[in-house]
Amino acid sequence: MPSSISSSSSEPARPQRWRWPAALALAIAVAGMIVAATEAYWRAQDYRPNILDSASLWSIQRDRVYTGKKIPLAILGASHIEYGIDVKLLRQQLPGYQPVMLAQNGHYPLATLSDLAADERFHGVVLCDIDARGLAGYYREAQQAYVDYFHRQWSPSWHVNRLLLTRWQQAMVTAMPDFGALAEAKRLLWTPAWPWRSPTAFHADRSGDIDFTQADQAGLTRSFIDGIRNDLREHPPESPGQWLAGLEPVATWVEAIRKRGGAVIFVQTPTSGELRALEDAAYPRADYWDHLSAATGTSAIHSDDVPGWKSFRLPDGSHVDMRDKAAYTQALVDALVERGVVQRR
Repeated sequence: MPSSISSSSSEPARPQRWRWPAALALAIAVAGMIVAATEAYWRAQDYRPNILDSASLWSIQRDRVYTGKKIPLAILGASHIEYGIDVKLLRQQLPGYQPVMLAQNGHYPLATLSDLAADERFHGVVLCDIDARGLAGYYREAQQAYVDYFHRQWSPSWHVNRLLLTRWQQAMVTAMPDFGALAEAKRLLWTPAWPWRSPTAFHADRSGDIDFTQADQAGLTRSFIDGIRNDLREHPPESPGQWLAGLEPVATWVEAIRKRGGAVIFVQTPTSGELRALEDAAYPRADYWDHLSAATGTSAIHSDDVPGWKSFRLPDGSHVDMRDKAAYTQALVDALVERGVVQRR
């Protein structure tokens, strides 16, 4: 009797028991097919996956100044060096060093330099790409948001989260916000325009490439010129005396890193055309940059003094094309080795 009662009472429940799992499995399968079809479609239109930079991706690199037996080579600056340095070639040419890309697009690097100087665990070399304008007091806190994130929010769990996100962004076009479900819905319903096709490619090590054959070179050039004009109106050039006085804390940061066995090297990467003319007019080299080395007690290399850089074409007046990165990096390495600030072997 017990077995008969159990059998008759359980049989009607079987369809109910499997209904929701089956529906969920079907929904997942359908969603997967939609994602796969969307991915295939955009790849057929020659869109490719790309990594998005973030404070968490920067923090992964910031952690790397402590790892390994090689000398950490912290690369500071903005987009010039972020998109101009071939990190793989740098490793090959300077095998005793571990390059760590800490540049931030559009932000001068003094906050990061200050942070490394205050970090007793950092014993490496800093390659700091900056110009005389970037050393002015106006821009001292430009990268502070990333520095604060690293010290206040960064954790092992966020590290794992960012690693997984990076893998996803490397693998899928649809990982980009422009290709997400909400963006697709907006395109279908309101703005049937193609997603923006970026001429840049970003990598997990936070270096990047610019393909100027896919870029509006004239538009980029104009935007940079307009940007510096507006910035100089908002932040008029400091007088040479004021500028030199503002270097006192920079000199203390350099000394703190040197006392721990490290070094700081300032480099001004090249610009050209009207952009260069505006920069030279605002901060003439003879009145500003040429005093940097004496004021801070460390090497300061101007782009005009790197022979290999004089022949490079800068399509937007500011950056090198991805096809020139290797030769551009080689010229910088040669200049650093020639001056004895790094050793090739």
